[in-house]
Amino acid sequence: MILRHPIVRTFALLSCLGAIAACGGDDPPPPPVNNDGGGGTGGGTGGAGGAGGEEIVVWELDRDKPLSDVAPEFTEAPHPLEPGDVLSELDAPLPTNATWMNVALGDGDQRIHAAPYDLKALGQGLSISRPGVVVGNTAVTTADTSQLGLTVRQAVRGHIVRSSDLLSVTMEWSAQGGTMTAPIVYGMPYVTAIYDGLTPSVRAGDGVAFTEVNGGSTSPAKVTGDRFEIKLNNGQTWVLYASPAITLEWDAVVMNASEPYEGSLRIALLPGPNSAAVLDEHAGVIPVGGDIKATIIEDSASLRFVWATKGEGDLLTMALPHHLARLEKAQLADLSHPTVIGSMKAVTGNEWELVYPLSAIGWDAPRRVSDQWGEAIVEALDDERGFTPDAAVVGTDPYFGGKQLAKLARLAQIAETVGKTDLAEELRARLKSLINPWLNGTNANPFLYDTTWGGLVTTKGLDDKSADFGQGYYNDHHFHYGYFLYAAAVLAKGDEGWRDTYADKVLWLVRDIANPSSKDKHFTPFRNMDWFRGHSWASGLFPFADGRNQESTSEAVNAWYSIKLLGEALGDDDVKNIGRLLLAVETASAQTYWQIPANSTVYDVPFKDNRAVGVLWSTKADFATWFGQNPEYVYGIQILPITPISESLLSKKWVEDAWPAMSDAAEAAEDPWKAFLIAAHAVVDKEAAWEEAQDLVDLDDGLSRTALLYWIATRP
Repeated sequence: MILRHPIVRTFALLSCLGAIAACGGDDPPPPPVNNDGGGGTGGGTGGAGGAGGEEIVVWELDRDKPLSDVAPEFTEAPHPLEPGDVLSELDAPLPTNATWMNVALGDGDQRIHAAPYDLKALGQGLSISRPGVVVGNTAVTTADTSQLGLTVRQAVRGHIVRSSDLLSVTMEWSAQGGTMTAPIVYGMPYVTAIYDGLTPSVRAGDGVAFTEVNGGSTSPAKVTGDRFEIKLNNGQTWVLYASPAITLEWDAVVMNASEPYEGSLRIALLPGPNSAAVLDEHAGVIPVGGDIKATIIEDSASLRFVWATKGEGDLLTMALPHHLARLEKAQLADLSHPTVIGSMKAVTGNEWELVYPLSAIGWDAPRRVSDQWGEAIVEALDDERGFTPDAAVVGTDPYFGGKQLAKLARLAQIAETVGKTDLAEELRARLKSLINPWLNGTNANPFLYDTTWGGLVTTKGLDDKSADFGQGYYNDHHFHYGYFLYAAAVLAKGDEGWRDTYADKVLWLVRDIANPSSKDKHFTPFRNMDWFRGHSWASGLFPFADGRNQESTSEAVNAWYSIKLLGEALGDDDVKNIGRLLLAVETASAQTYWQIPANSTVYDVPFKDNRAVGVLWSTKADFATWFGQNPEYVYGIQILPITPISESLLSKKWVEDAWPAMSDAAEAAEDPWKAFLIAAHAVVDKEAAWEEAQDLVDLDDGLSRTALLYWIATRP
């Protein structure tokens, strides 16, 4: 949604930076490179420049408005993995990568992390734990354990997902006579079960025993009230709140009611001496769901979490480090919990506002190439003008083929930038011949529309869950499609005829990973993005004991950057601004949880000394990758691909602090990985990086020498 507000202000017009010094021959100079990327609808500001009246464009996310209602035209096919009874209350399209997917995959008994608690759907109800954080040399972990359970005494028919939204999932257990419902809202300091006609039972976990309730240590005993302070033999103290009051008979392993109950039980760990008073004050307000709202004004985004609640008073929630750095007018409370990704702090209020600066990086670097290197870049471009992706890969592999498409598109865009317009057109023509079969469904591994879960998958991926990196089971969609979307953005910008023909088809890929609306009948909203954690999850329909995971934040950033560029090329403000918003959110969390500068307080030593995370899970951080533990893999997978947006992602402070470790890794690395470390080195020392790049022989299949040199030569 676009709102236009006339204001009066003065501002300085910044002059555009010049072109490459050595364009060669009689080629015309390139168009000026400006900080909002040029082309399309670039920065949220309309109207005339200079002093006087001007229009400021305000964009608002409309969660009721799909990006398109055009149905995908790929062949339809059912998925071999049926959702099962646990998801029977939800209609397709279904979530596939959500934080809570473990309750719906496999036996549905693996843990999810609701921040700060780990939860499991087990037997008669909900298993709860808040284990300690263990910091090692190469991993930060938490034990997979059960400390308490909110359950029922009746025999239940298993659990179902009653509903879900972008900030929560609601689970339900049913038996003859009633239900127990658990609204699991991310950041909740209490775990809540709402009973409707079933008999509550609070159970101790494996190896855990109740030692004291409300100061009494003799059991069995009966206690009546609306607040129970419970001590466990593991040293923890929890508080159980009942509304209305309840009578429980307890012993070492269970606290049982004797009759069906209508009301709520809420349980919370007491992590510190002042936490009881805070929890007591806010126990009457229960979060039951939530949604996001977003507004963009120029180069700033306001992202708001709006919690749905029951009860009276101020809601209490918990904020992660990246929230705390961006919360506006936050009212903090004296309550905190450690997690794998840093300490959570309590916040009061039914709505949060997080403010994110938006990257001004557009199609090209926001500055000219250094004069001494302009000719070398043009020479590299001439050397690579004949690049043609591997025919055995580009039409069959959605990841490696996608990378090669994006490599070709990047060459075309650089050619355009340096004024080689004929070459840019030649490269785009080659690119069209390779991406069109994918979009038309005529390549050797065509996309299918999965009618079961609702999404685009490859034919091979649907036939074999291990093929295409699990793509058919919704692994890595944003990584894969991000490369296609970068290529499509370059084509849409440079070829009006192609844009008009393929706009809807390209939007199918956008909608698969970044659909904003539940009213899109074909794609689930924001498949990959976990708005509470502030980053994407790459894992799809595979359960893991450590929860969800994501490896390459830089490839996630590439997806959102590509959507932003595509929106500009299409003249579609919704596509562009959704890309800008996702880009800002993912970048911030990448810099908080994957990049580890020396002053980071997220991770403790010795893990902190690694300076990077390779794979981040719901409940674990690894200094490793899916394909090996070499340090160059860990650093490199957080850097590739190299495009102009890498400037926004690669924090200078991080590279400064990590470079000694990266440099050591580069010594032993093969050229394709060494190139990405050299690209990072350019952030802090472009002259040294330029010299290092001259010795490279082999490059990654998604990186051209032209793009690497252009990146180095345009560093500040």
